[in-house]
Amino acid sequence: MSSATKPFPFLELPPEIREKIYILICHQSAPISLHIPISTPCETSSDPSFPHALLQTCTLIYNELRPIYFTHNTFTLSIRRRNDDLTYFLSPSFLDNRRQIRSLKLIIYRFGGHDFFTKDFIPVLEDCIMNGRLRDLDVVVKERFLRSVKLCERGLRGGFRDTAGLETLRDWVALRRVLLDPYLEKRLLRSGNLDAVDSVNQENIELTLMGVPGYEEHPDYQLESYHP
Repeated sequence: MSSATKPFPFLELPPEIREKIYILICHQSAPISLHIPISTPCETSSDPSFPHALLQTCTLIYNELRPIYFTHNTFTLSIRRRNDDLTYFLSPSFLDNRRQIRSLKLIIYRFGGHDFFTKDFIPVLEDCIMNGRLRDLDVVVKERFLRSVKLCERGLRGGFRDTAGLETLRDWVALRRVLLDPYLEKRLLRSGNLDAVDSVNQENIELTLMGVPGYEEHPDYQLESYHP
């Protein structure tokens, strides 16, 4: 084999140089969706930026590259009334990958079906923080959700209780607990009018800063206007 066609000895490079190359290959400026349609095979449904070919090269590259892909990108999830496309993200087979995620943007249109948010989603999110690398969490909720929280808290103090109100408070308590996790290095809670946003195109979301119950008690909260 001539020197002109001899493969470059990539694995002989120092690990820190290989890491810089991996980052250049993997890093995306826009958030990467973690939604996988339930009708699509998992192995063919990931984002186009996912380096399938490189990961299949050899075990060493797989072990070095895979964590970098999940650690050096921002990922996004949307929670709606139905969340079938989150099945793979929540599954045990994706456990090690989701634990590598460092930055996550979560847009909450609805809190899913009965107990989905508190029993299915929140434990997975807490695991990503406690046992994984999640340190940057950006959460966007509807304006009316935060208004409902305030109304429900007043009603509860006044002795008035209803099932919908208790569910709203339950979802808020679970979300607030995650946002106040001491392992998070950055947490954002933002709100806006999400009712008219298309399920695919989120470029026209207009979000405004709102007060959050308990914010005065936790000055480490950062609230910012939302710019998708």
